[in-house]
Amino acid sequence: MLRYDYVGGGGPVGGIVLGRWCGSEMVPGPQVSKGNQILIRFVSDEYFPSDPGFCIHYSLLQQRQSEPEAPAVMPAWMQGVDALSEAVAGFSTMEEVMKYLEPDRWQVDMEDLYKPTWQVVGKSFFHQKKSRGVVDLNLLREEVRLYSCTPRNFSVSLREELKRTDAIFWPSCLLVKRCGGNCACCSHNCYDCQCSPTKVAKKYHEVLMLKHRAGGRGLQKTLTDVPLEHHEECSCVCKK
Repeated sequence: MLRYDYVGGGGPVGGIVLGRWCGSEMVPGPQVSKGNQILIRFVSDEYFPSDPGFCIHYSLLQQRQSEPEAPAVMPAWMQGVDALSEAVAGFSTMEEVMKYLEPDRWQVDMEDLYKPTWQVVGKSFFHQKKSRGVVDLNLLREEVRLYSCTPRNFSVSLREELKRTDAIFWPSCLLVKRCGGNCACCSHNCYDCQCSPTKVAKKYHEVLMLKHRAGGRGLQKTLTDVPLEHHEECSCVCKK
């Protein structure tokens, strides 16, 4: 009977009692403690000893970790001049800039930029109509990107490039794409920027190679493929 023979479970001394069970009842379902300890008590008298006793299976539950709160995002207008200038310089279009500055009303701000305005000229008013076709700021920004640090044609000497002083090549020079240009719009935190490749590809060019034969008996003439490094993408990198 539950009064004389039973198994009980609950928290430590003075804790919550999960229940009592004996052989005359159905096997209880899973029981979960409220803390990291649980007390199991087996009670039996001398009249009807229970053999072999009781069997229990247990497992440990992983403690759930609360998800970290997302850090508060500082509005763009609260940033300092240098930090805001750095952030805005990284965008490619006028729309991206306006979205960054005012995520909730950037479209309204775009319309306001191109609305007609009235300007005072002497004692009269001059009506100036703005148009997106007059000055394309996206195009101005793209021109800076195209003519700053970009891959461009460079002529290289094959003997110097391949470090082959034992051979003669024709043509002796070839055009390759190499990074070039200035980095005037580099990070404000950097005082010495260098235009460096960020994506490099090896391309093969067929040329005529001349080599002296062993013993000085004329020239060996062969068409051969020479590997040359081409820069496909460039970026301004701060020198350290």
